[in-house]
Amino acid sequence: MFIFCLATVISTFIYLCLIAYYIYYWNRINPPLIPTSAELPMVTILIAARNEEDSILACIQSCLNQNYPPNKLEVIVVDDQSEDDTYDLLESIEDPRFVHMRLGVYKRTTIKGSKKKAIAYGVNHAKGELIFTTDADCLVAPDWIQSMIPFFNDPKVKLVSGPVKITNRSSLIARFQALDFSANGLVNAAGIKSGLHYLCSGANLAYRKQVFLEHNVYEDNYHIASGDDIFLLEKIKSVYPDGIVFSKLANSIVETQAVSNWTDLIKQRLRWAGKMRHITDWNLKWIPALIWIQRILLLSFLVVAISLGSVNYILASITAIMLQLLLDFLLQYDACRFYKISKWQIWFIVLEPLHTIYFILLGIASWLPVSIEWKGRSNP
Repeated sequence: MFIFCLATVISTFIYLCLIAYYIYYWNRINPPLIPTSAELPMVTILIAARNEEDSILACIQSCLNQNYPPNKLEVIVVDDQSEDDTYDLLESIEDPRFVHMRLGVYKRTTIKGSKKKAIAYGVNHAKGELIFTTDADCLVAPDWIQSMIPFFNDPKVKLVSGPVKITNRSSLIARFQALDFSANGLVNAAGIKSGLHYLCSGANLAYRKQVFLEHNVYEDNYHIASGDDIFLLEKIKSVYPDGIVFSKLANSIVETQAVSNWTDLIKQRLRWAGKMRHITDWNLKWIPALIWIQRILLLSFLVVAISLGSVNYILASITAIMLQLLLDFLLQYDACRFYKISKWQIWFIVLEPLHTIYFILLGIASWLPVSIEWKGRSNP
């Protein structure tokens, strides 16, 4: 029992140090220096869309509503073999800044990683020297481009990762995702700032087109169903280790809708977890594994302590849980304040136990040989 207790204490101590580390580096992220005068570059907003008839028009309109010179802006949507009316809606848009394309028809039984092909196709046809990407179910702020452009005044910067926020929070599952998204956003940003690890969301990225084309970023992973964002990030990091930054600006926030039910949420997260098996950054492997083990140890230790009736062990486990809750709360507080969802902080106490169970089960399920269906495609 002593060894069990020691392992729990050590893993919890490392976890607490890790959370404190993230909070520290999050608060060290500074806005870019904005020069008094600079020529604005040509920008292409690129969206890869599949079966998005319910959201694509609103997304495109938010992109066209940018406070950016019209002659310097292009919006490209590449339809990824949609089976609904997405492409018909694209054809109805009349704006000189808008271009729509459609991937050729591939055999449904063999295609994998088609979103990467859609993005690569769009980049190759883009006029912009800077590529901004978002998802077809997202909305971007009017000053989205203007907030990200200043980072590229530094020639060392090759990619800017931006924050993503859940907007509809009326249900329990939506509030769960809102808190989870905001906390993960903080962790990803702190990881980039510190150099500990690099994660991003394709819903909010900006990068230099030349870098994408010169290094053929998807060359080795077209066969993997997802990961258009993380593999791009890994390739750029391998060539330009100091070329990635995070935009901690309110105008950079991209809004997306929460998944509506738990089944789709699990499918989404399993799809995301699947790509993590293919990354080369070991920090992104051992850190989630450590957190998963710490959760298992702490819960198991509490159960065993109660079953043995040991007051000392029960107090030790409760102390560890309270310290974990405190650090998690402080991280969530910083995240909610930035994303302007502080009123949902009250749900932290309710959702934290649920998140622990969810995290443990997801960790197990992510290693099972299951096929995940997403938007009409079955992805291994």
